[in-house]
Amino acid sequence: MKRFNLLIILLSLYIPITVHTQNSIKGKVIDEKDGEPLLGVNIIIEELKIGTATNLNGDFRFDNIQEGTYTIKFSYIGHKTILKKIIVPQSEPLIIKMVEGSVNLQEVVVTGNPLEIDPKNISQSTLTIANMDLNIKRSSTIGETLNFQPGISLRSNGTAASRPVIRGFSNNRILILENGLRMGDLSNTSDDHAVSDDGISVERIEVLRGPASLLYGSNAIGGVINVITEAIPTYIPSKPDATVNLVTSTVNKELAGNFDFHYGLNDFGFHGNYFNRTNRDYKDGNGNKVVNSDQFSRGYQFGISFIPHFGTAGLSYANYFNGYGIPLNPNENNGDGPIKIEMKKQELRILLESSKVESFVKSFSLKGGYQNYQHQEISRLTGETGTAFGLKSYSADLSFKHQKIFSALQGVFGFWGLQQNYSVTGAEAFTPNADYSSLAAYFFEEVKFNNLNLQFGARYEINKIKIPQAEISDSTFPSAEKKYYSLSGSIGLVYNLTDKISLFANLANAFRAPTIEELSSYAIHEATATFDIGDRNLVNEKNLGFDLGLRVRKANHLAELNFYYNNLDDYIFRKPTNLYYNVETSKNHFNTDGIGIPVYQYSQSGAVIYGTELKAQYEFNRFLSTTVIFDYVRGEQKILDENLPQLPPMRFSIEQRYSNDNYWFGILWKLAGEQNKTAPFETPTKGYGLIDIYAGIKLLMGNYVHMIDLKINNLLDQPYRDHLSAIKNFAYMPGRNIQLSYKFLF
Repeated sequence: MKRFNLLIILLSLYIPITVHTQNSIKGKVIDEKDGEPLLGVNIIIEELKIGTATNLNGDFRFDNIQEGTYTIKFSYIGHKTILKKIIVPQSEPLIIKMVEGSVNLQEVVVTGNPLEIDPKNISQSTLTIANMDLNIKRSSTIGETLNFQPGISLRSNGTAASRPVIRGFSNNRILILENGLRMGDLSNTSDDHAVSDDGISVERIEVLRGPASLLYGSNAIGGVINVITEAIPTYIPSKPDATVNLVTSTVNKELAGNFDFHYGLNDFGFHGNYFNRTNRDYKDGNGNKVVNSDQFSRGYQFGISFIPHFGTAGLSYANYFNGYGIPLNPNENNGDGPIKIEMKKQELRILLESSKVESFVKSFSLKGGYQNYQHQEISRLTGETGTAFGLKSYSADLSFKHQKIFSALQGVFGFWGLQQNYSVTGAEAFTPNADYSSLAAYFFEEVKFNNLNLQFGARYEINKIKIPQAEISDSTFPSAEKKYYSLSGSIGLVYNLTDKISLFANLANAFRAPTIEELSSYAIHEATATFDIGDRNLVNEKNLGFDLGLRVRKANHLAELNFYYNNLDDYIFRKPTNLYYNVETSKNHFNTDGIGIPVYQYSQSGAVIYGTELKAQYEFNRFLSTTVIFDYVRGEQKILDENLPQLPPMRFSIEQRYSNDNYWFGILWKLAGEQNKTAPFETPTKGYGLIDIYAGIKLLMGNYVHMIDLKINNLLDQPYRDHLSAIKNFAYMPGRNIQLSYKFLF
């Protein structure tokens, strides 16, 4: 009996050990060309959301891994990303050979791709800036970072306020997201309003060109830009890591710094970030200072995630401040003198998701956000606030992936909501207050037929705007409530001619509800130096867009050629009226004698926007590569047969780059044609050519990495005017800029 009891005790101790036996994943990462170990390679097990980095010997190890099949992602700056499927327990340690190069085929695009399929099978045109490309092109704003990418140009008002333009669409027709949710600022309402995000903290930028209302709703009629950060940690690092980044520039005496850290503890991941930036007035290519173009910004963010094996729950808090001047036109007599803008934003975000749902729904994701944005326009002479803006935003997106239907149809369905409270006060307020609300339901499906992928979906959305009674420019306007109902859809095809070459086509209708500025403006708009008049009878702006393209994705070269055509109904634009508003004499009436500020009226008309884009990368060997970019866009009103305003000129660029594991350098030649196909009263611009050069070096010292980068933009210090610049009539773009940055990783 005693022996039997002893046997029971031994078995009870042994059984838990055998049932919960854990394994390890270990290996080594080396450079493919010389077999040298690589330090600091980022390694993430996709299914478990845990990460680590290689040590000085290139070794890595994950412990306490259950049996199963896993996908491991290896990424390293200057090298091609590797996705490796492994089975645990391992038969032998992994040996990963990473190849240097610019053409990267294994980065998965998430924007506009809810099924996370291979980018070659997406029926719309996408773009990703990450790793070495982001390191080289990173600038102080998202707009500058993306400028001269295919189909993407820059709308600027000095160096602080800039916003990307996609295929000629800008402002409220382009949606800028941060980690899949709206920014919650007012950068889309005026040329002098900056995007409330600092370019130094970005991990990755993804762009979806073309109508994108299906997944993102109103304001995505021309495309989407998704700024991806680590605000909410998406993996648990096995050991703490941090980055210090310091930047200085000559053209505006810029000094900027950023500190970023990650930390993991059991099932929790932590992330923190702090940045600070200051710069003075910039100098143009003639050596002249552009008065009142200075900037000071700072911010911090902290995020935490709980990441058990079945999902993720996380939240983040961010605080952002940006103070900058609006470049002063020396030819105008402005009684208020130079104006500065001070903007503040507090933000809270949440993330809940799981991929372990055992039902028809196999996974879900809930993203939610709250932003409290404030913005003051202040006279630097008197210190008085002329106009103050406020915007409180609440948004949420809940999506579900379902199991395959009929063994072929896979997809996503979801629900989305937005509530915004907009306020504007001050003597120079040009619109009343307003409350926005939006609700939507959508689905997106994919089915494969041998070499053909079919993607389709639809979205139904309700937008509502409440406008209270208000007095603007000595005129009283009644309250109003406007509702806009929209049904959008898309269908796309990808036909794989071979495993490396495919044709894609996409047909989508998109929509945009009118904004409060377009509906109810009735005052001087200082940023555009016009008196703007809104129209409360405006209806939804609608776009039927068609894309046709050829995509080549091979190991050492990549190319995408795309043609697009957008047919817009009820396109909203500001139309000159041949009337003028004289501040000294006008009281509820305008004059036609040409004295005062020109009056513009918001109106609607049919329009077409069409063009072409090309991006081609070719690696001559693993070190030397060439990238060619070309784009051209045209836009016209249908009835009046007039050009649309603010369209970029034809552009071409060619970049030659040499890079290896320890250093890199390159030269970029950018050409922009003249733009004389302008709208009435719009100033044409001459063409220009710019040369940029860059070089960098990476130093390994023990377990630490030091990176030093040198960039010289506008090498020849050429004075030029960019057609989309809001200040092109009195100021040139920045002259030669020498930028030096230092990054320390530990």
